[in-house]
Amino acid sequence: MASTSRWITGLLAAALVIVGACSDSPSEPPTPVVPTPGDSSLQVNSLAPAADAPAIANPVVTFYAKVGERREAFMYYRSRPGRADSTVFVRFRVSDGSLLTRPDGSVFAPGDSILITISLVDSLRGIVRFAPAGLRFSAADPADVKFSFLEKDEDLNDDGAVNAADSALQNLLSLWKRESPTLPWIRQTSTVTIGTHEIEADVTGFTEYIIGW
Repeated sequence: MASTSRWITGLLAAALVIVGACSDSPSEPPTPVVPTPGDSSLQVNSLAPAADAPAIANPVVTFYAKVGERREAFMYYRSRPGRADSTVFVRFRVSDGSLLTRPDGSVFAPGDSILITISLVDSLRGIVRFAPAGLRFSAADPADVKFSFLEKDEDLNDDGAVNAADSALQNLLSLWKRESPTLPWIRQTSTVTIGTHEIEADVTGFTEYIIGW
């Protein structure tokens, strides 16, 4: 019994030493893990709008894409007071050879067109839905989408300070897509331009998109 008591006492003393060491150690932020294309997640770390960010001027955009023609559509922020121009939030481009198949699987013929709708469905997280669902674009000549995060809160990790940790997170940003609100987000191969606060990716099918990490 005496040896058992000494053993228990020793364990308690060791535990106290470990707890004391942990409480004295300075806390360090976790090192971000770089995701790879194809990663999926039910919850993506999205970007909050800046406190003074303007509202989106045209949260629903419609236009006709046509085989053989290059067309673009834009979703804008409202102009800031005293400024004539405004920031583009989303730019979507369809090349002349991008349209492949309709939602029912039928192939587009030369000169065919289709109505495309782009909708901001969550203004806080910046989720944008593209329709009609099931529309497919050519992998050899895909459509292209570009998002701006210029009007987003620069405190990406929401710790109350804009610092090097937020700059590091900017390098992890990408576009994510999901087919429906019940399915996971899928990380897309994206090109991030930090200087212009833009992120761009090819589009081969319609779904919802968000900027995140």
